[in-house]
Amino acid sequence: MKVRYLSLVIAATLSPQLLAKEIQELETTAVAVQEESQYQVSSEVILDEQVNDIKGIFNKIAAVDVSNGVRYSQKTYIRGVEEHSANVTIDGARQDGQLFHHAGNQMVDPSMLKSVSVELGAASVLSGYGANVGAIKYETLDPKDMLAPNQKFGFKTAAAMDTATEFRQGNVSLYGMLTEKLSALATVNWNESGDIDTPGEEPIVNKHSELKSGLIKLVYDFSEVEQLDFSAQRYEDSGHRALSGEKPGVTTLDEALGFNGYERDTYTLNYHNDSSNPLLDLSVDAYFNEKKMTRGSATGKNWYRDSDGKWQSDGTATTPSRDYSYKTIGLNIRNTFIINDIAWTAGVDSFKSKQAIDVAGLKQITLSDGTMTSEDVSVNNGPESSLIGAYVQAEFEFGAFTIVPGVRYDNYSLSGAYDSSFNQLSPKLAVNWLANEDLNLKFGYGRIFKGPGLPETLMIQEGMTQSDDAKAETGNHFELNVIQDLESLLNVDTASTYINVYQYTIDNSFHPTKNTSLTRGLYDLTMKGVEAGFNISHQDLSAYISYSYNTGENAYPGYTTDNLYSGTQVIKIGADYQITDSVLIGWNSHFASAASLDENSLSNGNLVTEKVNKAGYGVSNFWLDYQVAEIEGLSLKLAVDNVFDKAYQNHNSFGMYWGNEKYNDNEVGRNFKLAASYQF
Repeated sequence: MKVRYLSLVIAATLSPQLLAKEIQELETTAVAVQEESQYQVSSEVILDEQVNDIKGIFNKIAAVDVSNGVRYSQKTYIRGVEEHSANVTIDGARQDGQLFHHAGNQMVDPSMLKSVSVELGAASVLSGYGANVGAIKYETLDPKDMLAPNQKFGFKTAAAMDTATEFRQGNVSLYGMLTEKLSALATVNWNESGDIDTPGEEPIVNKHSELKSGLIKLVYDFSEVEQLDFSAQRYEDSGHRALSGEKPGVTTLDEALGFNGYERDTYTLNYHNDSSNPLLDLSVDAYFNEKKMTRGSATGKNWYRDSDGKWQSDGTATTPSRDYSYKTIGLNIRNTFIINDIAWTAGVDSFKSKQAIDVAGLKQITLSDGTMTSEDVSVNNGPESSLIGAYVQAEFEFGAFTIVPGVRYDNYSLSGAYDSSFNQLSPKLAVNWLANEDLNLKFGYGRIFKGPGLPETLMIQEGMTQSDDAKAETGNHFELNVIQDLESLLNVDTASTYINVYQYTIDNSFHPTKNTSLTRGLYDLTMKGVEAGFNISHQDLSAYISYSYNTGENAYPGYTTDNLYSGTQVIKIGADYQITDSVLIGWNSHFASAASLDENSLSNGNLVTEKVNKAGYGVSNFWLDYQVAEIEGLSLKLAVDNVFDKAYQNHNSFGMYWGNEKYNDNEVGRNFKLAASYQF
């Protein structure tokens, strides 16, 4: 069966209500319905600003924040909630699952990216399963993204360095047209970082890192509208360093550091058919994704919990090297079809995830009385989860109004060490009103659902069980957007302003850290917030300003407390100017207000309140891109991050999020960055 016929079969299965008579009545030209991302970051921006971690990727989006200054500890927060409440994908492959609570969860090499998009809120079925606060989509480079017009083959090599983290990087890419329809890309990236300079302190010496990353992609174009691509990705970030990357670093070393690292292997097969046939606008994503944390063998105190659950130590223990893995295999199918000028989008998505711990031998224990024992700490029958979901939405036009109702049905199951299932029918609604040619008002509602995610992989063990009262996350999301086009009013190339007001609740809010019972520390979360921004571009100048503020409450049995990731007003502002055809300069600043929160708890039945205070800060960055006119393809880039060497701490970083600045590192100080690339 040829691929184009296979796509028609899949499309038909997603639209079973279509009858032969209706098909004959369809318009001959279909209108493709695209999911609009609220924020986009291009590879050009990533390259110009010398972005080498996820913090830099989201530098301009006030609604998204990334904690911690060290790559392997960075965590992303969307509207005040960690990324576990968002749907994060790379080329359609899910990136959920926590390996270790003092490390980040997104293993992303910006040098491999074509674009990054962010959708905020839960008002669209197209954001995917578990998108309680939104979705982040990473898309890797394609061969044709690298080729110049009429070019058949090419290569690119690049090198970069900085002064504040001893960063050194090398990158090589090969790409080209193997046949008229088949193109290929192979790119490898290597970098390392060493001691970290922070203002007013000695350099941090125990958070070194070495990254090895690679991407192979094959793309076959059946036609201008039909494409099949395969990609294989490898990410490995490791070193002899502190395991807890987000905890405070040290300035001297008393003993050799143990080895630990984070790995991701991702294989994707993506099919797209943007046909002129009104029944066919199809995409299919099949993938396998494995995230892994590796730890070298180690000898130290033998820690155990006593009958009261308190940690005690007795003797020594030698643990062999370990691999903690989180594997996911999945399939997403989506099709848009037009019936009587109404666009319908339907889809199914499914995945299965599994956790395991592979150990190279037995743990050897020697107690203080000389008793020697051994223990198997591997986990083969670990927690598993699976999903079968389906959704449909329609787009109705009524004059100046566009109404997009949708509904998802998700059936989520736990197996392996667990045994339970959860399901929900979740309605969604978006209403757009084009009040005039320049003013657009949008209202969104979404019912929230996400089954209890698998716990932190480091903490799983044989014989573990879930609590009987494990619950799915549910809730409601409401949002109002006002978007004003100012191009005509200001007589510029482009200009717009926006304001977003939202409120969402997540009942039974779940966090995977140490949560092997799936019920530890559950609470009902309510967040309210506002975002605003202004963007303008005219001739060679473009500029932006974005603002975000939210407040939140965590409701526990018997009391309510402030959400400690809320309460900060954030302003991000920046501009870039094309001085000449060869020289582009840019600047951006990030300002965070002071925050004062109340952390409530119960002690012997009495309510205890502690103040959490976070100092405000402002940090600015500058960058310059020079395309050498005398040597075509040669590019030189200079950047200075934290220009004024500001000593500050991100409000969501470990320690600082509960107001303890001493249990936290300052962010990287003034950092001069230099990069050069040559593309042929």
